[in-house]
Amino acid sequence: MKFLVGFFSLEWMRVFDFIAPLVIRLFLAPMFWVSGVKHLGLFSSSDFAFYNPLTWLNTEAFQQSVAALNNTVFSGMGAETLVILLGTIEVIAAILLVLGLGVRWVVLALMFVVVALGLIAMGDAGFADTMQQLMMSHGYTNMTNNVTEVYLAYFILLLALFFMGAGRWFSLDWYIYRNFMTRIDSNTAHHDPFEVDATDEPGINKL
Repeated sequence: MKFLVGFFSLEWMRVFDFIAPLVIRLFLAPMFWVSGVKHLGLFSSSDFAFYNPLTWLNTEAFQQSVAALNNTVFSGMGAETLVILLGTIEVIAAILLVLGLGVRWVVLALMFVVVALGLIAMGDAGFADTMQQLMMSHGYTNMTNNVTEVYLAYFILLLALFFMGAGRWFSLDWYIYRNFMTRIDSNTAHHDPFEVDATDEPGINKL
């Protein structure tokens, strides 16, 4: 009986549960890195040289990012400060996603970024009109032409990653957690918060 329950619930595949959060992290990290670098105008100058930090910032590219906030819901709300904030969060978050460090906190910050970028992408269109268009065209939309839908997909991936955590084996979060749990009490079994298992129900003994 225990074997059948474990087999049909795919419990025997739990050893591979680190794959999903790892893939999501490695998928999102370069996306946010490129977006953050673009917002900040980094590494795009014609005279860029890695050994010369003075060439890292392209002021023209940065000003273009600031100008892109015109005719959006954030117009007149400190465009330069907002661009710096969004770009900095994206760049730092991309690095932390690769390392698997503080992933749940990073995801919360990125959710804010994705919502802000989604609102910016709407431009002159209002939120209600954009959502109505999204609902009416869902299933027939080319995501390369619908930026709002792309950000919605990012938000869903971030939401999944928030509840899964960084994953086991390939994240600093997991090793830090194990180290702390070993120091606190090495004789007590603790639930692993990085274990992806939607079939577990707290307080119910397994067969």
